[in-house]
Amino acid sequence: MKVFALTLALFSLSSQAALIRADFRTESNLPDYGSGQPLVYQSLNQTVGAGYELDSADFVQNPDGWYGGVVWVDYDPASAIITLWSQDYWDFQTFDVWISNIQFDVAGETIANVVLLSDNLIEEAIAPVVSITSNSLHIAYDYRPDTFLFSGGMAKFKMESREGDITQPLVNVPEPLTALIMLVGLLVIGRQQYGIK
Repeated sequence: MKVFALTLALFSLSSQAALIRADFRTESNLPDYGSGQPLVYQSLNQTVGAGYELDSADFVQNPDGWYGGVVWVDYDPASAIITLWSQDYWDFQTFDVWISNIQFDVAGETIANVVLLSDNLIEEAIAPVVSITSNSLHIAYDYRPDTFLFSGGMAKFKMESREGDITQPLVNVPEPLTALIMLVGLLVIGRQQYGIK
């Protein structure tokens, strides 16, 4: 019982806000060829939930008639993990993902950091560049003047959020229910350890 209560108390401290709605956009491009216009997929004001937030159904434009460049985007609210899944093996020079106008389920929540967990989205060893604002993120792969090959694989990123201004240090503040669960767990441990009734 002690171990269960302590585990529950510690687990409850790690909770964070979840993304519930956002705009999703991908651009695959060969800027050195054709008109330089990207292949675009976009899903605006998308509710986050089961399934991919952006997939093949979200086609917007392909002015140069490029083949491939299809990357599905998924956000898992439970783990705060963003998955990019390439659907093809075609060559490109650049690939960009934007998740913008993000709304969290907690008022005042902002993006604190985005961490790369794993990456075999492309075959070349290119580290993606990640930039964030309080409510948007941009992931960019750029291999110009050469081309990279999508691998049919995935890249996973974990998004960390925090309450308030992005310039402030990240601090996990327990919610009232979380604090109550932790207090109950500590009381159970105290009763068993010291025979308190």
